[in-house]
Amino acid sequence: MNELDYHLRTRDAEYRERIAALERAAESDPADYKDLGLVPGFIELVQSAGLAKVKAIAADVHANGYAIVPDLLSAEQVIRVRNALAPIFAECERMYRTTGPTAKQTIHMQNVLAKSRAADEVATAPLLRAVVAAVLSQDFILNAGVVAMAPDPGCDRQQLHQDDGFFRLVPRPHMPLVLTVAVALDDFHRTNGSTQIVPGSQLWTAERKPTDDEVVYAEMPAGAMLLWDGALFHGGGGNATTSPRRTLTLNYTRGWLRTQFNQYLSIPRDTVLKLPAELQTDLGYHRSMTGLGSCEGEDPLKYLGKLRDAGGDGAQTEIGLESRIRAQTAA
Repeated sequence: MNELDYHLRTRDAEYRERIAALERAAESDPADYKDLGLVPGFIELVQSAGLAKVKAIAADVHANGYAIVPDLLSAEQVIRVRNALAPIFAECERMYRTTGPTAKQTIHMQNVLAKSRAADEVATAPLLRAVVAAVLSQDFILNAGVVAMAPDPGCDRQQLHQDDGFFRLVPRPHMPLVLTVAVALDDFHRTNGSTQIVPGSQLWTAERKPTDDEVVYAEMPAGAMLLWDGALFHGGGGNATTSPRRTLTLNYTRGWLRTQFNQYLSIPRDTVLKLPAELQTDLGYHRSMTGLGSCEGEDPLKYLGKLRDAGGDGAQTEIGLESRIRAQTAA
């Protein structure tokens, strides 16, 4: 057996384990979760979302690297979430207009859960969470978190990339380590920048790169969600229309891809700021060589200092990317 076949067979075996867990959950009493080796709430989640639907979506992601689910949000929910996020999308547009006259990329407004409660009903939707569990296993956690973006008219297409590129030493292909979910708050079509995807590229070795003729565009109605394996080559499209394409993106990873003990809560933040630099680094207040661990694009220790100076945990809206661009344009 060559190395590629070995990795593909290992990936298939792990996929079958995830499906088996879904099937156990679908036919079990919630009270028996511990005896079945399941996490609390997983049985109720699968039964609420519907086994057949969740399995079909997971099968698409396993085979093709992505899936489109057309009915995550109702029309009423789309309007409610879109209206509640209007201040954030307005800030995205303002930042986009101040980033320069050429080579414009859409602005990603990070850390939405710290700035608004508008995304909560999306992030807690049973179907979304059940699908995440089906792709990453029941042990999952938010990774890049919840991000708002609205590719504005005239923005350029993104370069094709992989969301799990931070994990450079894991041989490809491999089991899904990252899952990204893009929830459409406007219709996605090619002219307004719908996501570019390269079907099947999650199964490629590290050496293979996509060509333009392998790219397809994910078109879907508002209220739908597009989800893709972090190993899939993808990128936002360019917007050639006169309206933005509003999107809420949620990014997850395996629950075991984090520290055993949560050092960020174990040691008070004021104490962390007084510790020797070596200890601050060892506690996780730094960005890894591949960029893991940042806070809204900044070094976490610098962010922590700014958070203290701004008045504490409720001040995230005053120290993120939007505040930096606002200060630059005012100067």
